[in-house]
Amino acid sequence: MGAPKGKPHRQYTAEEKLFYITAYQESHISQSKFAKENGINDSMLRRWMREYAEQGTEGLASHRNRCGNRYAALHRSKTLDEIGQLQLRMAKLESDVARLKKGYLVKGSGSQKEYVTGNGKSFKSSKI
Repeated sequence: MGAPKGKPHRQYTAEEKLFYITAYQESHISQSKFAKENGINDSMLRRWMREYAEQGTEGLASHRNRCGNRYAALHRSKTLDEIGQLQLRMAKLESDVARLKKGYLVKGSGSQKEYVTGNGKSFKSSKI
């Protein structure tokens, strides 16, 4: 599900998350009813409560800067300076090294993608 196409997802600050957690704990209603009344997803509230119980207020901080592709902006950029070009090249080489450590090469693309192992065997399945 998620947000409709073109609409950004709602992001909650740690203070807002803490507000909802304390408000739920003070109210004596079910979690799903509380979530529906406040316009939030009940599984999201459940996750916030679990993270708060395990890690305290640090668990409510945003995790957006810890995941995802760090070099995605470099791929989308029309003009890159020398440092940007070097960072992009380094990211590509790091991904090649990681792939080669697994012991196979990828030839082709899409439905014609073929995986070739180090000993010369070839197969078309994505399961290795």
